[in-house]
Amino acid sequence: MIKKNKFFLLIFFFLIFTTYNSNEQKKNFSIFFPIKKIKIENTSILDSVELKNKFEFLRNASLFFLKKDQIIDVTNKYDFISSIQIKKKYPNTIIISVFEEKPIATEIIEKKRYYLTEKGKKINFIEIKAFKNLPVIFGDHKNFSSFFNELKKNNFKINNIKAFYYFDAGRWDIVLHNGKTIKLPQTNYESILMEIKSTLNNSSFSKYTVFDYRIKNQLILK
Repeated sequence: MIKKNKFFLLIFFFLIFTTYNSNEQKKNFSIFFPIKKIKIENTSILDSVELKNKFEFLRNASLFFLKKDQIIDVTNKYDFISSIQIKKKYPNTIIISVFEEKPIATEIIEKKRYYLTEKGKKINFIEIKAFKNLPVIFGDHKNFSSFFNELKKNNFKINNIKAFYYFDAGRWDIVLHNGKTIKLPQTNYESILMEIKSTLNNSSFSKYTVFDYRIKNQLILK
């Protein structure tokens, strides 16, 4: 009798926890906390409606036995997704919070354009209004992340920058939107960034368009 009860108990749990798949509907269905609501949060770059549609396969699947690998497979197809956070709101809601990459510049390599993130990740370029004024990098970007972080650390106004030019000699030029060019030295440029800011804000230097700091302890103006 005990064995028989155990058998029926196993059958009961099997029916509850099993997900049903219909070839006609092509949807998973569970009677154990089925997902009825799918929410996408925290998107500013990606289209949340489009992203939500990509997760429709979760509808009616069990919230309790969520297959996170399937969700990750979807998000991995989006370059702009850095990471996600999955929340379950019982009895029937899944909330997917999206953390997006933040481009800091664009770069053209072999006639193809990319976004570049603060961590040095390259993202295929798509037209996004919020990033239309990002500076453009010309030349090798391998040490750009550390260079950019140094500018930020010294409160350099990134929004004023139109382009970065990297030279094989190992140094950078910065071109501003107002047409002024700053030529940095190969080494120890960090020590003069505050001086550069002060010079650019000084009206006495407003007529000059080139600020050349390549020679140590000298500023050549043109």
